[in-house]
Amino acid sequence: MTFERFTVKARRVVVTAQEQARLLRHHHIGTEHLLLGLLDVPDSTAAKVLHELGYDKETAQADIAAVVKPGTEELSGHIPFAPRAKKTLELALREAQQLHHNSIGTEHILLALVREGEGVGAQVLAERINPISKIRAAVLASSDGSRDAAAGPWPAGTPATEDTVSAASALAGGAPVGSHHLLEAMLRAENSMAARVLRELGVDPDAVAAKIDELDPETTTDANPEEAAARRMEIRLVDDEVHVILRDPATVAIAKKVTELSDGPIHGVGPVAGLFVPLWRSTNQLLLRIQRMLEPESEEEEEDGSAASKVAKVVRTVLAPRLRR
Repeated sequence: MTFERFTVKARRVVVTAQEQARLLRHHHIGTEHLLLGLLDVPDSTAAKVLHELGYDKETAQADIAAVVKPGTEELSGHIPFAPRAKKTLELALREAQQLHHNSIGTEHILLALVREGEGVGAQVLAERINPISKIRAAVLASSDGSRDAAAGPWPAGTPATEDTVSAASALAGGAPVGSHHLLEAMLRAENSMAARVLRELGVDPDAVAAKIDELDPETTTDANPEEAAARRMEIRLVDDEVHVILRDPATVAIAKKVTELSDGPIHGVGPVAGLFVPLWRSTNQLLLRIQRMLEPESEEEEEDGSAASKVAKVVRTVLAPRLRR
């Protein structure tokens, strides 16, 4: 299936669904992974609707874990869509057409998830949101003024433009997309006019990457607190311990206050362990993503021409050299 008509946020859902399947060591991307992907794009219409109905990512993870157990083998390479997930993405196109929308957004994927009805994604939603038709009503109410396609800052573009914006969004991670993310994504876009022009003018993508790393975005209009904090983070392996280090002043100040109130370090003992679960889960997910970027690309990934695969290749090309420094 091609994803040219999917909005940037809808593509992020598909990419994240694959990551969720890999994290859970599942051999196929199912409707449950699509649901997790929808909730992992918090500024999307679908996530906002689900939050308004009292359903969040942590609840979905718990509900899915009760129905589908994690796999036992670590996966590498491309993970295919399960039949129900594939049907859901096809139904998303029909939902967009019925609403006379030109692009497929997260709201259409959510509507399709409910419409498909038999997958794990729809089943866990139905357990919490009764009747499940509330989801459709909420989506349609929000679609009047806040569709992903209408709310995004980007007009409809060519496949090269959509791929560039998707890749820039992936490079930005959870931070706002900056002009430097767009520049790198543009240079790496396969067969795009922009990449061809810049290369024929002698612009070297690796030289651009080195200069981006050298300059401080805090002195530009691309400055944002999320990326500034992230640039001060570090992950170290010390003997048999993984140390996640945060150095931004705001986090350090909060940590000082917490340790004062708790009279020392906080340990994940007893019920306190539940507070640590999201951090543990996020750290594992991050490490697995970095591992995949550093591992050689499989033959299936090289041959896969899907939009999600193109974004993954750009991210691998841009980030892998930095990670090996």
